[in-house]
Amino acid sequence: MATIRDVAQMAEVSIATVSNYLNHTKPVKKATAKKIQQAIELLQYSPNLSARSLKSNDYPDIGVILPNLDNSYYVQIFQGIENGFQNSGYFTNLAFSYDIPDFEQNILRGFLEKQIRGLIILSCQPDNQDFFSRHFSPDTRPLVLIDRDIENLCANYISFDNYSMIYHITDDLLREGSLQPVLITGPRKFSCEANSIHGFENALTHAGLSLLPDSIIQTNLSREDGFRKTTQLLRRRIPSAIITTSESLASGIIEGLTLHGYSQEQIPVYTLGEEHWNYHTHSFASFSSARPAIRLGQTAANLLLHQMREPLTRECERMILQTTFPVHEKGFACPIVADRKKVLKLLMVDTPQVHAFLGLIKDFENQSGISTRITILPHHQFYESLMEKHSAAQDASFDVFMYDIPWLSSLAAENILADITEDIRKIDTSIFLPDCLQYFSAFQNRYYGVPFMYAPQILYYRKDLFENTELKAQYEKQTNITLRPPRTWKEFNTISEFFTHRTSAIPYGTSIPAAYSECLAPEIYMRIRAFGGRLFTKAGDICLDDQIALQAYDSFLHSVQAAKPDYRSATDVSVVQDFLQGETAMLITYPSFLTDVVDLQKSSMIGSIGYYHIPGRSPLLGGWSLGISSRSELKTEAVEFLKWTCEQKTANYFALLGGQTAITSTYTNDELVKLYPWLPLYYSTYAYTRPVIPPRLKNHKILSQTDIDSAVCEELYAVMDGKQNIQDALAGTKRRLRELLESC
Repeated sequence: MATIRDVAQMAEVSIATVSNYLNHTKPVKKATAKKIQQAIELLQYSPNLSARSLKSNDYPDIGVILPNLDNSYYVQIFQGIENGFQNSGYFTNLAFSYDIPDFEQNILRGFLEKQIRGLIILSCQPDNQDFFSRHFSPDTRPLVLIDRDIENLCANYISFDNYSMIYHITDDLLREGSLQPVLITGPRKFSCEANSIHGFENALTHAGLSLLPDSIIQTNLSREDGFRKTTQLLRRRIPSAIITTSESLASGIIEGLTLHGYSQEQIPVYTLGEEHWNYHTHSFASFSSARPAIRLGQTAANLLLHQMREPLTRECERMILQTTFPVHEKGFACPIVADRKKVLKLLMVDTPQVHAFLGLIKDFENQSGISTRITILPHHQFYESLMEKHSAAQDASFDVFMYDIPWLSSLAAENILADITEDIRKIDTSIFLPDCLQYFSAFQNRYYGVPFMYAPQILYYRKDLFENTELKAQYEKQTNITLRPPRTWKEFNTISEFFTHRTSAIPYGTSIPAAYSECLAPEIYMRIRAFGGRLFTKAGDICLDDQIALQAYDSFLHSVQAAKPDYRSATDVSVVQDFLQGETAMLITYPSFLTDVVDLQKSSMIGSIGYYHIPGRSPLLGGWSLGISSRSELKTEAVEFLKWTCEQKTANYFALLGGQTAITSTYTNDELVKLYPWLPLYYSTYAYTRPVIPPRLKNHKILSQTDIDSAVCEELYAVMDGKQNIQDALAGTKRRLRELLESC
């Protein structure tokens, strides 16, 4: 095992200098720090944390006490705590009290002997304020309480708003005519359970009802006690519904109901639960809330970290996290049951995500009673085929079809899309990303579709290459800059050239898709936007600035020169394959073209593939919507299909299969983020990504985005083929765009 002496010898510095670098006790020159870090990585040196702790009296252990791991709520809390302490230098020590005060006391004594630095706890002894105040202090050994408060104790506290959740569940049941609900909860001495009891009591009071005998039953929060108390209850009276405060209790309650011959259709069980992607199977209850317990754990860890790092300035905090409890599916109303003989014809584009989505359509058919027939067309043929099918048929050759965001205005203006404004206005549009209906659906203050696939441009890069010590040193020696995900287009081209021409680590720096104009056009549009330019004003006048355009085109040509040379035959799908198969170091694409999300997930989890904002932070917003043909004779059924695609469970399933919907909760679902860690990047990119929108002219006509792309790309192809220079291409582009305007 390497020692600090070995590191010092390899870096050709003193042991004291290495110590200063590791402990940040004295500044170390940049060149020296680099030599030390390289030596640490080559020797795989790991500092002796125990020795450092003894010397500095700063112990790296954190205590975590939970009741058990039988309850999925506690499991998710601990997952969040673990995530919060990753790369912090602290280590979590987990123990279980099983809600037995003597057990908890013994664990606390052991932690104190181990000199833990701080504690996170769901305590089963909230009345033991004296003990906690003697041994825990915000200045020396901070404490974070989860869910179960301890009165008059100076400590951080975090919980969910159990009062409001139980109140709303009870209120909804009472409104539906359930006049004898029962609350089965934990001990009232726990503040989270007491808040639940108050919510239940107040809902009954506000409804003008009195508590019946056995309306509130306290347990020890185990599934066994839930089972026992349920069987005892059923001998005395039959409740109209049962509300409970944990999934563990719910499982015992349902076991008792089943034993006595009752189904959940007869006695539904509602419980406080956790956030899950598996809508049907994560809970046995009739309905389970979606508390983001992983986020609660992460927040608890962050509270403790801040308190430990800033003991003299950080005040104790009390946080109540809000959540929603939709008793019915949020968004659209329940679907109608239609005639099974009716067949809804769908026209969809050929992408990996669409093929994944098709595996979900059986759920719609089972839920609605409507059959479907799906036609799949390639991306580069889709628009023309769509127009041909619409113009050639007197009747609808399809009922529902996908459309790209730039096509919306043309399809709406030409009455190809049906106006579904009244259906959209019946829903809670807050389920979608902020204002995204303006991009995906709205034209002239009317709505013509619903968002289906959200796809901002993202930079993917080979993280293992970018973090390779030898490659980093080689790159810095050649360029005098640090190897990192590029922030500018100039840096992108420098890195691409390095990997293509100056190292043998990988064949090419990047790939450029240029097989047809639909995939080539975004390459130049994002660069024009990065340099501050655009093609048209809002009024439809050409405003392509020559200087900006020269920068953008010159940057693009440099990218081409450092790219894999098959760009004239490369498509959006093939460049992704190049990247995943290890031929290129960087890729800019839309998430919808990633062909194997499972492999990408595995690669990302082990650190092979990274993801970042594109250079210049000027991504184009790609995305597809679903609309209804104006000629459809099954518009009611088509609307039901659109509604189904926007349900939360459908969005979660789609995300699990690798899709990206425009529904916000997909990107804030902690369980999905744990599976797909790039989701927060997709979400943050939304703040500054914008779609390419064709101009609406003064005569109210809409230029076809497909025609605009063709005009731009014809001139760009000539430059790429060496048939003309950039200046001539720009002049030709403006001429073609003017001809388009004149034709309208």
